[in-house]
Amino acid sequence: MAGIYNQEIKSMRINTNVSAIVSNNALQKAQDALSSSIQRLSSGYKINSSADDPAGCAISEKMRVQIRGLDQAKNNTTDGISVINTAEGAIVEIQSMLTRLKELTVQAANDVNSDDEREAIQQEIDNVNQEIDRISEQTEFNTQPLINGNLSRRVYSDYQGVNQLKISDSFTAGIYGVTVTQDARQAIAVGDTITMSGTAKVTADQAGTISINGYNIDIVEGDTLDTIMDKVMDGANMAGGRAFAVSSLANDTKTNGSDYAGYKPDTSYTGNRLVIMTEQYGRDQQLDVTCSNKDLAAMLGISDAYNEDGSGIHAEGSDVVAEFANEVDDAGNPTGKRVGFEDSAIISTKGTKITVKDVNNKEFVMDVPGNVAGTTFNDTTAAKQNGKSQAAGGTATDINQEVTDVGTMSIHVGANENQVIVLDIPKITTYTIGTDNINVMTSYTAQLSIGYVDEAINYVNSARSKLGAYENRFDHTTKNLEVSSENVTKALSAKIDTDMAEEMTEYTSQTVLTQAATSILSQANQRPSEVLQLLQN
Repeated sequence: MAGIYNQEIKSMRINTNVSAIVSNNALQKAQDALSSSIQRLSSGYKINSSADDPAGCAISEKMRVQIRGLDQAKNNTTDGISVINTAEGAIVEIQSMLTRLKELTVQAANDVNSDDEREAIQQEIDNVNQEIDRISEQTEFNTQPLINGNLSRRVYSDYQGVNQLKISDSFTAGIYGVTVTQDARQAIAVGDTITMSGTAKVTADQAGTISINGYNIDIVEGDTLDTIMDKVMDGANMAGGRAFAVSSLANDTKTNGSDYAGYKPDTSYTGNRLVIMTEQYGRDQQLDVTCSNKDLAAMLGISDAYNEDGSGIHAEGSDVVAEFANEVDDAGNPTGKRVGFEDSAIISTKGTKITVKDVNNKEFVMDVPGNVAGTTFNDTTAAKQNGKSQAAGGTATDINQEVTDVGTMSIHVGANENQVIVLDIPKITTYTIGTDNINVMTSYTAQLSIGYVDEAINYVNSARSKLGAYENRFDHTTKNLEVSSENVTKALSAKIDTDMAEEMTEYTSQTVLTQAATSILSQANQRPSEVLQLLQN
């Protein structure tokens, strides 16, 4: 019996409770699994640390960043729409004012109006133009001007004085060139030497009326030469032009500060000569000067202005003449390829404006100075015809314009780099829309003004349509961003969100295992005490 008892004691080792160790390990595993399950259930995520799923964690973080970027991009598009709405609000008001200008010009074109009534109409037109320029300059979004040209693509010319008026979005950055072969001209009338002395006064027999484009200037008894010149200058201004007296080339360029778009009086002049010209350039510009008194016309050197049939002096302007500039090779030889423009592009001109279009309706409009090609007028007696200066040839001038994207506004509409929509909002001022020099003081200029207003309305309508297209694009972009964000969010949810049903099953399972392991561990820890009981016996 003693041998059997000793053998039983050897099988119950109390030095190392192996059963307790095994139970404890099982309990620890169950507790770890239960803890993870509790974390997933409480957080709602199945990836709570990189250790849970290293690859999945990296993917999910990229998705989080993308979602935040898409959401911010959606906010950016909202800002873009706000910019467009602000600009469009200003343009709508400008449209309303152009409608008023149309009413005024049509009213002024009616010959029942007196000079006083035309002057009142002109004053309102001038105020409307001032308001258009004010709106253009002061329309802002977050302190950034919108329609004064700051957000239009820049065009830098290698020739001073060239202005870019319009360029289609389809034109890309680059160099574009044209060659001006003949300048646009104003309608101009030049008299002969003024014979009236500075101390003389108009007699009753010399008094009469000078008419410039239908605007009458009364010259009365007692008027001096200075008085007459002041009246003629004021009258020319009221009739949509200007008048001045020259005696020499030096007098014209220095005193008047300009050669008047190529007008250079003959250096053989021995006395003052009266010059009258239109303000605007182009073939639609006309100048009609008449004088009711033959003696008065002779004194002022405008004898051609007096005709018994009342025809007087009739002068017409001309449009600029331009062609495409050709590229040259390193040796300076023409290659036959146009500078910047496609072979399908065509040139049209009006006044000083040069318009280039191609078959894809890409449009490029520039306004050139009146003396680019150096065209001059010949005022010698032999060359002058019926009071009109004749044009002399100048030198063709190449004009290159570089189109850049400077000045445009980029709205970032994506989560990644270079995902932008560029806003190119046209410049809208009285100069770009062509209403700055509207004059309705005569029936003729009022008729021209109607056409100018129509062109301005078309320009503004085009600009507004462009803004509408931008807004529609932003609407589509916003919807796309919403869908993209939604889809990426779904993908992220599938990657990191806890399946609550599955996880509750796991939680229940681990809870049972933990409880079982705890119970077994408790029993395993009781075995040493059972051995002690044996020893006590």
